[in-house]
Amino acid sequence: MPNFTIGLDLGQRRDYSAAVVTERVQQLVDSSGLGFRPPDHAYLCDERVVVDTYHVRHIQRWPLGTPYGTVVDDTAELMRTPEFRGHAVLLFDATGVGGAVGDMFTKAYRAGRMGKHRPRPVTLTGGFSRDLPPGGRGSSGAIHKGDLVSRLVALSESGRVKLPLGLPLADVLESELRAFTLKQTKAGALAFEAKRESDHDDLVIALALSVWHRHNRAEPRYLSPAGELLEK
Repeated sequence: MPNFTIGLDLGQRRDYSAAVVTERVQQLVDSSGLGFRPPDHAYLCDERVVVDTYHVRHIQRWPLGTPYGTVVDDTAELMRTPEFRGHAVLLFDATGVGGAVGDMFTKAYRAGRMGKHRPRPVTLTGGFSRDLPPGGRGSSGAIHKGDLVSRLVALSESGRVKLPLGLPLADVLESELRAFTLKQTKAGALAFEAKRESDHDDLVIALALSVWHRHNRAEPRYLSPAGELLEK
C-alpha cells in the first residue's frame, strides 16, 4: 500500500499556490555481503535493512491569483483520486493566510471530501532550531523554515529524493531548487530564500513539506536493489 504525503504551499499576492506529492518508499539494502556496514539513515523493518527514499509522484501549481477556495477544492479532488485516496496525508503552510483557509480544509474533511486523514496546518517561522531530529519535528504546529529546508537538502544530497524525468513541472521544480540558497539577513540571521526577489520558491516549500512528516497512516512499499517496487 503506497504511503503518500502532499505538501501544499498557499500563495499570497505575487506568489503561486503549489502542491507536491511524494511517496515514501523503503529501499531494501543488500546486507548479505561479508563485513556489511549499514549506510547512514538505515534501519530495520520486518528484519530487513531499509533506507527511506522519497519519490515525487505529482506536481501542481495554480495560476497567480487563484482563490483559496479553488485550491482547497482542487486539493480535495486530488486526495480523492484512486491513487491517493486513503493513502495520503496533507500538510499545508498556513503561514499568513489566517484561520479561514484552515476552516475551509476542516469543512471539506468533515464533508468527506479530503480522504481518510485530517489535513494538518503548519506555520513556518524564521531561522533554525538548535537540533533537527531525524524524520522532522512533527506534523503540525510551528516549524522553523531553516529546519524544513535543511531536511530537504540533507535528503537530496544523500540521493534519497527522486524526481522522475518527464514528470509535468519537474523542470520548474528543478529550476526553483537551483535558485534556492542560504542567505544572511540584515539582522545577521541565516535564512533559506530564493536568490532574487523575482524567483519563486513555492514548489520548493511544497516539496519540503511533503518530505518533512514521516507518517505511518499507510504501509510504504519496498524498493528492491534492482529498482522494482514491491508491495508488503
